[in-house]
Amino acid sequence: MYKLPILTTIILSSLLCNISFATIVTSNGTGGGAWSIDATWTPSVPACGDTITILAGDVITVETQLDYSACGSPMFITIDGTLDFNTNGQKLKLPCGSGIIVNVGGLVTSTGGGGGANNKIEICETEVWRTSDGDVAGYFVFGAALPVTLISFEAEIDNTAVKLTWKTSAEINNDFFTIERSQNGLDFEEIGEIPGNGNSNATKEYDLFDDSPLMGTSYYRLKQTDFDGKFEYIDLLAVNFNQDDDGICTLHVYPNPCVGSCTIDLKDCPLADSQVNIELYDAFGKKIINRITPKSRDQGISFHLNSANNLAPGVYIVRASANGKNQASKVIVK
Repeated sequence: MYKLPILTTIILSSLLCNISFATIVTSNGTGGGAWSIDATWTPSVPACGDTITILAGDVITVETQLDYSACGSPMFITIDGTLDFNTNGQKLKLPCGSGIIVNVGGLVTSTGGGGGANNKIEICETEVWRTSDGDVAGYFVFGAALPVTLISFEAEIDNTAVKLTWKTSAEINNDFFTIERSQNGLDFEEIGEIPGNGNSNATKEYDLFDDSPLMGTSYYRLKQTDFDGKFEYIDLLAVNFNQDDDGICTLHVYPNPCVGSCTIDLKDCPLADSQVNIELYDAFGKKIINRITPKSRDQGISFHLNSANNLAPGVYIVRASANGKNQASKVIVK
């Protein structure tokens, strides 16, 4: 009898210690706040190498000296809201190779008063903006622009294939994407190439099918190449593709990021009279929620996250297990 595949998307934390990726940091979506306060950001205050987005409607204020100039990795900031130097004499210093994109509707301003050179932005110890330059509205780029701003990179089952999908919110000089696959997380091979959209400020969606997926755990990484040949690896995920007599069991979290309320949905698990264990962990590995739910054949399980769960904004991991099968997904709570 033909055996249908099960797909489990594994959230990587430290499985590949020799590969590092920037943390994606966003403002809180509730009006903003001071840069240096954790509550202003999801998941936390920006650090070296992070990719940062100030959301539309949020005002992020620079109230202290922000000196990242000694960082070994560049930082990229996308401003859809407002970056305001509201205290006299404050400066934002970014490491070499960094960039700031002010999108249409975004703004860099200084309401802190003082002399025209008191508030500054520096990249690689070079001044790129000061108060006397006046407000900067989008579209404008300081320093090096991040070629691609990635919204998501995901995998799901599609019959006997693995479907890889990704979304971007901005692209600059983007020639094409490449999907690479590895069985050990070290040695990668190219499995497909998809043209990029050159220069874009709109959301773009892409997909690529791996029609001959590897059995067991395999790793997929997303590579982006500019028109001038420069490239970077922008995300990585692991997929456990196994065959099982019992059919397909899939875990979904939507909407994600979770603003106000979201749903954890485990669907199409066909084993009769089984139980599903749903657990939620915070970023430090502390178990926040543990729920065991009985179910019958072909019945889905839904569990809702909302204000009643008393979850602080941040990154969480939801794990679901049934009949020896485990799945996990990252949830961003705002």
